[in-house]
Amino acid sequence: MVEQVWRELDGSASSFFVSWGWMESWLACLPRAHQPRLAVFRDDGRPVAACFLGRRRVQRLGVVSSRALFLNATGDERLDELCIEHNGLLGRELGVGALVDLLPDDWDELFLPGLAAGAFGGLAENVIRGVRVRIERTVPVHLVDLARVREQGYLELLTGQTRAQIRRARREVGALDLEIAEDEATARSIYRELVELHQRQWRARGEQGAWADPWFDRFHRHLIAKRFAHGEIQLVRVHAGDRTLGCLYNFVHRGRVLQYQSGFAAYDNKHIKPGFLAHAAAIEQVAADGHAVYDFLAGDRRYKRSLSTDASSLVWARLQRLRMKFLVEDRLREWARSRRTLSHHDAIMSRDSRDA
Repeated sequence: MVEQVWRELDGSASSFFVSWGWMESWLACLPRAHQPRLAVFRDDGRPVAACFLGRRRVQRLGVVSSRALFLNATGDERLDELCIEHNGLLGRELGVGALVDLLPDDWDELFLPGLAAGAFGGLAENVIRGVRVRIERTVPVHLVDLARVREQGYLELLTGQTRAQIRRARREVGALDLEIAEDEATARSIYRELVELHQRQWRARGEQGAWADPWFDRFHRHLIAKRFAHGEIQLVRVHAGDRTLGCLYNFVHRGRVLQYQSGFAAYDNKHIKPGFLAHAAAIEQVAADGHAVYDFLAGDRRYKRSLSTDASSLVWARLQRLRMKFLVEDRLREWARSRRTLSHHDAIMSRDSRDA
């Protein structure tokens, strides 16, 4: 039933993250206790839209208890570290009012992570049908327009500084060899090397890295096994001489190459920028292969800004029913902010008094 409904609507999936390719592995790998429910929206008995709704009770500030729903997510921070992006309904777009009318009433909040631009008709802070729309954050998404790459050449689209850095790095390492996995065995080999490079890179910074949790690894091994043959998984390895410079793990969906994870070698020479080199080589190749967009996904890290030609954004939002407990929560947060501001002011006054 679940697969049948989702596949019936899958032709309208504007994002890999809401396609059956992603959802199949997500549902297969989730613990039973965290399995979401399928919500199907029908018109004259025919499915026209669908989503998965995770459900859990949320406690905040020790006093606020909320029955929460999560759009295509579980609400469990550990399990949601997969980071769904370009999220939304599968199928027909619905406005917030229509969504609220169609959902059952047994919820207080609906969390909407990583929404694609324009999802639900475009969200803004507002009150609709007894529900407050809260925009929690808007995050840039940096992109490369691959049609422009084909027309003008990739380096010509970048700033003079970034172009010079890539050219110097290429001189320092010499000829590069780019390998894109053509069979699942090679894909698994590149994946293993990527994980090793990624973890080494993050541990050197004193952080755990994405693959510290076995759940994360289990999901992606399952995803590669299920979807590589469908052309939706791209694993890239870039060599400089006899050394791996870096590996990239991308998703491919309707002309969009989604740069999901990476792992790079460490070099003592500061002019060798393995991330710049690997991404530039991959971008030039996928442009030549006829794809439309290279998508760095959410985040405003400097390398994404430097290597992109265009930008969009994703929204993390929440629909919150007008409940007294949420008014209490808002007042408590305002009180806490005012206390922090007052404490900061007192510290400044105390310092100025000592300096006088």
